[in-house]
Amino acid sequence: MLPVFLMISWYLYGQFQTFEADDPYIWVRTRNFAMICFFISGGLVLLLGLPAYLILRKCRQVRRWPTLSAGFCLAAMPMAIFTWPLKYPDLKTSASINGVQTMINGIPTLAGWLNFAQGVLFFGVCGFLSALAFWLAAPNKLKQTDAQKARAVV
Repeated sequence: MLPVFLMISWYLYGQFQTFEADDPYIWVRTRNFAMICFFISGGLVLLLGLPAYLILRKCRQVRRWPTLSAGFCLAAMPMAIFTWPLKYPDLKTSASINGVQTMINGIPTLAGWLNFAQGVLFFGVCGFLSALAFWLAAPNKLKQTDAQKARAVV
């Protein structure tokens, strides 16, 4: 939930930067964006997070770093797949962001690749934070670490 609230806060900040503060539709747009964030986040947790947890549990790897790594990767992968810049190279399109060319004739520039990496890393960090929240809220952490230490000693 923390990454969802961070995204909504960032969106709301952008709304206040773009529009007048007394614009009543800021809250309507923010509510709609929040609903999208909650549904997508919840869907990805059920479709990707739950199976990843079950796999980690079956392999007895529900520990801090495997859990955090899985959260990062599971959040970054869909973003990387859906925003891959070479998806339609045959269209020979050009694009720019704030006057900086990100794609020329269907080929991403260095700025385009950096923009792609920035988006993927942002979502990866959101997944990392979600996994951290899960890890902190997970029951039986002490029992897990005691059992792991006992296995390491044997």
